[in-house]
Amino acid sequence: MSGTDGSVVFLHPIGLDRNVWSGVLPPGAVALDFPGFGEAAAAGTVSMAGLAEYVVGQLSEPATLVGMSLGGMVAQQVAVREPAAVRSLVVACSNPASDPRVMRERAAAARAGGMAGVLDITLDRWFTPEALAEPGHPGVEYARRRLLADDPEVFAGYWAAMAGHDVKDQLGSIKVPATFIAGARDKASSLPVLRGMADAVPGGVLRVVDGPHMLTLENPGEFSAVLSEHLDRVRGS
Repeated sequence: MSGTDGSVVFLHPIGLDRNVWSGVLPPGAVALDFPGFGEAAAAGTVSMAGLAEYVVGQLSEPATLVGMSLGGMVAQQVAVREPAAVRSLVVACSNPASDPRVMRERAAAARAGGMAGVLDITLDRWFTPEALAEPGHPGVEYARRRLLADDPEVFAGYWAAMAGHDVKDQLGSIKVPATFIAGARDKASSLPVLRGMADAVPGGVLRVVDGPHMLTLENPGEFSAVLSEHLDRVRGS
């Protein structure tokens, strides 16, 4: 999809696809599938640098990048590697650096047990107990279907790639408007980490949304409100 004209581009978490944004996508925005997920063909060995190049290759103009979890990591990678490609950033439920040991353990678990073997622990990390206990919760059911449809080798490859994510010392180089969104009940990306990221980026803003790691699947309304606030700030800058 080289040459995308959208000035707001959404980047999804590991194991999911562009449909994770269906409840929050503004008119005219573009949601990408990463290679090997959704409708995007797999692309061999994955790396954070390669994912940043992939995103930049879809752009025809500087964009606001909106990323959650893995997508937030890739958005940060683009911002520090190709700053001219980024007009602004929204980073939700993400981290500036990964624990390589944990990432490799998750890759190994997917290879050993397949997607069914890692399904429950992944959903538990992503959602609140209330959502998991609700029969037919649409966000949980979407995530369950999407994960079980994934190729475990592709899933594992992304975890291995995230072992190489570390831009903590480069956040200060980001000069565009940036909003960092923390989930108040997020088990994977803590509020102190997101606060530290917002503090590290000049002019960075922190917003806290009531919800878990997959904020758009449990609290799309509040997420959309924060996103609208950010886009208004960018238009006024």
